[in-house]
Amino acid sequence: MGILYEKVQYTQELKRQMMIRQLIDMGITEDEGKSIYDLAYYTLRFVLATEKAKQ
Repeated sequence: MGILYEKVQYTQELKRQMMIRQLIDMGITEDEGKSIYDLAYYTLRFVLATEKAKQ
């Protein structure tokens, strides 16, 4: 069970880094005054989806 948890965490971190890169490419560096580097996975996912919907 521990290995599965680690794999999920690793995968989410990779996805998180990709979402950060996409937001930076869109010119977004913060959300509500908070750096995108400090945001959690699900918050980043929401911000990215919101920004994509705006375009």
